[in-house]
Parts: sequence; structure tokens; C-alpha cells
Amino acid sequence: MKTNEAILDQFGELLIKEFFDNQFRFIDNSVSDLSETKEFENLFRNMSDVQKKEIEKYTFEKLKGGLFDFMRIFEENRQFKIVYEENREQVDLVKISEMLKAEPVIENGWIDRFSKFANRGY
Repeated sequence: MKTNEAILDQFGELLIKEFFDNQFRFIDNSVSDLSETKEFENLFRNMSDVQKKEIEKYTFEKLKGGLFDFMRIFEENRQFKIVYEENREQVDLVKISEMLKAEPVIENGWIDRFSKFANRGY
């Protein structure tokens, strides 16, 4: 079986790329493209570049907070589990992490290491 660190990194990379980056990708579009999105045309129509950066930062922080709270569910409610299985062996991610809820958001955590948007200084 993989090491605990390898298991956590594999899960973290998947979570960040498939959830975090996929959700943030929408706001990463240009203001002109976003203003043509029918549902949000009023929000983005007169937005400046400074306002766009603030929306990006806000979105980035909300996604980070959402991941923290999502992972906290598994730490605080032991009846729910995130389990890695290999060759019929199972490992509970909460048990192999010091603090699963913080794995995405800590310095050099999953977002810092795996998100293509992490280097923007949010």
C-alpha cells in the first residue's frame, strides 16, 4: 500500500484539480467574456480590472473556506468517512492526517501545491 503521505497527496491533488480549480476557472475568464454570460451580465458589464481582482480574491477565499468546512465534516462526524482502498486494505483519511480540514488551506498545503491558480497571491 502507498504511504500515508502519498495517499493524502493523491486525494488532495484530485480534490484541488477536480473541485477547486474547476470552480475557480469560471471567474478566471476575462471581464468581457463574463459580461456576455446572460445570467451575470449586470454584474460584470461595468466591472473594472481592480474590481475583477477583488472578485477573484473573494472567490478564491470562499472556495478555500468551503473546502475547510467540507473536510471538517469528516473530522467532527466520525460516522462519515473518506476511505482510500487498495488491494482490499482500507485507510481512513482522517486517521492518517493530523488535521484533514487544514490540508487544503495551510501553507504548502494542497491548494499551494496543486492548484494552477495558487501563485496569484490571494
